[in-house]
Amino acid sequence: MAFLQYRQALEHTLRGNSLGLSPQAISQTISFARIVLIIGLVFLHYEQYPDVSANPFSGMEASGHRLATFVNSFTLFFFFSVVPLLSMVSGWLFYSFDAGNASASLRHRIGRRFTSIYLPMVSWNVLYLAVLALLFVWNPAYPLLGQMNIRLGHASAMDFVNAIFGITAHPVGFQFWFVRDLFVTALVSPLLWLSLKHTPYLGMAFLGVAWIIGSDLLIFFRTDVVFFFYLGGFLRIRRVPLHIGRTTSWWLLVAYLVVVTLRTVAPLFIDLGAHRPELLTAATRSMRLLGVLACWGCFQQWAQTRTGATIARFGGLAFFLHSAHYPLIAEVKILLWPLLPSHADGWLIAHYVASVAITVAIGMSVGLLLARRLPSVFALMNGGRPGTGPQGAQKKLAPTKQAHAAPAAGRAIDTVTAQPPSAEDAPNS
Repeated sequence: MAFLQYRQALEHTLRGNSLGLSPQAISQTISFARIVLIIGLVFLHYEQYPDVSANPFSGMEASGHRLATFVNSFTLFFFFSVVPLLSMVSGWLFYSFDAGNASASLRHRIGRRFTSIYLPMVSWNVLYLAVLALLFVWNPAYPLLGQMNIRLGHASAMDFVNAIFGITAHPVGFQFWFVRDLFVTALVSPLLWLSLKHTPYLGMAFLGVAWIIGSDLLIFFRTDVVFFFYLGGFLRIRRVPLHIGRTTSWWLLVAYLVVVTLRTVAPLFIDLGAHRPELLTAATRSMRLLGVLACWGCFQQWAQTRTGATIARFGGLAFFLHSAHYPLIAEVKILLWPLLPSHADGWLIAHYVASVAITVAIGMSVGLLLARRLPSVFALMNGGRPGTGPQGAQKKLAPTKQAHAAPAAGRAIDTVTAQPPSAEDAPNS
């Protein structure tokens, strides 16, 4: 009885007196989240300022360019919640089938993930590899070549295989490590399903520990994808309500902003030059849990506004923007850098914002143009997702604890992106 009262009190604190989200509201929130998070990812993949040694994954610079490096690092840490939230929503969507037909549903969904995420990944990597090869022939010393995930003059046959398929190393388009890990997660989804049905908390603990300690479990590049995918599946199978109360959402956001700020200014109080403490690494990873709650809660509020509904209409471009933004942003950085009149903090921040804005504008414009002029090409590069408008078909489900049943929003978030390999593949990140 005491446990039940505690659970009811916790749920009331989290959800307040707000009604459950309708299927349309959930679908709109997902579409809104996709495009907003991918734009945030473009900020994240700006990485560090050219000719500035400070690594944003460590935090702000303790001496020199404090304001500029604070803005860069703060934004990066804030959007560390991108991969967890998108993985969680993907798992929630994946396990929307009827448990009585699990075997056939799993096979169908694994096959669909091949055409909606893995095949487009391969197509994009082939395109990037071809462009880089032409660039290498034209000028082997061009700066962009040094920022890509392959060294064409010294690459082995296996390097080219990984550049396209991401078998044992990151693809040439490094952002596709997330797509590859999400597809591997789909491949092992029958095992996850068995755990979710029979040993849900044991599986959650196992994957959670693997994620916190940085284990790749031999088959993943990073285990935050499979862990948060599992959490999403847990919420779906247990029919846990997805709505978070307005007041709670804002308090979660404030708490997350405080935590991100503390992590950003950590180099002012901790010497991270020689060795990054493992406790700090684990804390940096674990703050994503708070980020997921804060972002999802606030997205629910914003997505239901008129402006939010307009933004949500572009959710179908999230995969295309995720695929196209790198190496595009790296090239934009190279072209804009010589135009700066000085390297003062204000100009560094202006370069940061301008690089992201131009990258997003080009990526989304090209996507919309292809969707209109060459729909078959766009369909291949975007995994069959429509460019604008409502995303995914809503299906009628059994009643849940929410006021309305949750939608099976189709491919509303089959995939979307990630942090660069340097973010957590390095031992001390």
